Amino acid sequence: MTHSGSYFKGKHLFYDRPISDYSLDQFLERLSLRNDGFAMEFTPMDGYLSTIPVDKTAFPHRHYKFGIQFMAFSSQQLNVQELNWLNQSYCTPLDDYVHKPDPAFTWKRIQVFPYSTHTIHILNMTSQQWFNGILNKNSTSFSSRSIWWHYMIITVPKILKRSQTAFLLISGGSNNNPIPTESWTTEVALNTGSVAIELRQIPNQPIQFMADPLNKSRTEDEIIAWTWKTFIETNGSDPYILLRMPMTKAVVRGMDATQAFLRQQEIPVPEHFIISGLSKRGWTTWTTAAVDNTRVIGAIPIVMDMLNIRQNMKSHYRSLAGWTYDFDDYYIENITMYLDNPYFQAMADIVDPYSYFDRYRNTRIYQIQAADDEFFLPDSEDFFWNDLQKATGGSFLRRIPNVGHSITGYNESLISFYLSVYDQQKLPSVTWNRTIYDSYAEIIAAVDIGEGHPHPISAVGFKAQTTTGTKRDFRQKVLDPTTGKVVPNPVTWVQENENIEISQVDETVYFTFKSYFPPEGHWEGMFIQFTFPGSDNTTLILTTETLILPNKYPADPCFGQQCYGTLV
Repeated sequence: MTHSGSYFKGKHLFYDRPISDYSLDQFLERLSLRNDGFAMEFTPMDGYLSTIPVDKTAFPHRHYKFGIQFMAFSSQQLNVQELNWLNQSYCTPLDDYVHKPDPAFTWKRIQVFPYSTHTIHILNMTSQQWFNGILNKNSTSFSSRSIWWHYMIITVPKILKRSQTAFLLISGGSNNNPIPTESWTTEVALNTGSVAIELRQIPNQPIQFMADPLNKSRTEDEIIAWTWKTFIETNGSDPYILLRMPMTKAVVRGMDATQAFLRQQEIPVPEHFIISGLSKRGWTTWTTAAVDNTRVIGAIPIVMDMLNIRQNMKSHYRSLAGWTYDFDDYYIENITMYLDNPYFQAMADIVDPYSYFDRYRNTRIYQIQAADDEFFLPDSEDFFWNDLQKATGGSFLRRIPNVGHSITGYNESLISFYLSVYDQQKLPSVTWNRTIYDSYAEIIAAVDIGEGHPHPISAVGFKAQTTTGTKRDFRQKVLDPTTGKVVPNPVTWVQENENIEISQVDETVYFTFKSYFPPEGHWEGMFIQFTFPGSDNTTLILTTETLILPNKYPADPCFGQQCYGTLV
């Protein structure tokens, strides 16, 4: 029995070959379970697919949420008669890598610091052995850091008011650093009454790759860029090379270690986690929430909103007529000229949080971004925000004015969000429309104050204009084309209270913020910021997306090697 074309729409495809060649196990590996717990079984003698009950524990780490709703075959024509697919979430190599058992995993407490209000426990945790493969046949090992280990700082308040969930901060640092004795997460622990953890050395660094012709000791984006380049240039032969794999697995193992340690100490064990991280750790916040969405009930990614990465990077190029100097590690590895390479998209399918939106349905997400970020654009949400809202039923955004990638000023809002999620309080309900007309633009935000949603304490507008007509550039720092040095970019976001018009219809309050086009040769960014009351006398600050006017770019779209560009 054969069919024409492929009848599986997803990451794993069944192409022209006899259906009977596929065993039930292969179907279970590739087909997703429906909500009713049924999968599809091929019955060769009957010539059709039938539904059978399936034990979901057979593949416990796989995210089989939806599957085939109806499939039948014509016994005369022996072809697929009808396919009706629902929204699926397929297992990816990231799932397989993270959930594969690893005997290297272990942990031990190495120090303890008792205080009057809390106790800090320092753990040394080995999360995994990363990559057993060898890309260079002349090498005897893959990298200088096969075994990944981390310091964990676990703060346990003496008064544990909120014990069912813990806060986990994903952070960086070198493996050569001394044993830590304190962490900012202690502030979170004391203000929430929850266990708070800082997990360091994500990623393990510095690191050398044996196949690297430069034999370079790499850190941070240098490592990520090298793994991207290797994946693309080896035609995606081994996805485990991507650094997002061990970074994500380390966080999952960190949650495992936390629960095991607290159980050993007879301290109440949290069932859930709210996690956060900045930049590449913010990216890992997204992916950890995707692969462990049972334990992770809240995610606070900070300065990381380049989701739908290929489209976002294309917009980045058009906005700056090149690439930000902070992309230099990726530029050196030729990543920018690979945007249209099919293996770039294959990589994005694995590591881009945009690939996992349907998994965030039950995850509260609060993005905290910088309006003057040197890495990312202030309107990056254009390429994913609406899809994220549809997937989650409502996520939350804050863009902080006049700060760059080294962001500050978000501690209270982070704590407030944590408390609201834990206490199951009604979070703000804010939606908006952004419209550009012939000579002006406006943002109309609607705040629902019914059904227990909080009323905003204040609403203000922010505007900023670019300083050059050659770039749609709101970065705090730029590359001087003459000297090649990084210099300040005098873009300032100005608060405008009086330009917000407020009206109310029933239980919806509307906030309208208008702005006329800037002088010719400039761009203007604008957004509305709201302050809401939160739990325990905290405040939660949210913003709309940024609207940039006029709606044009200084550079044309790039394709293929044209996208290599220059650093600016």
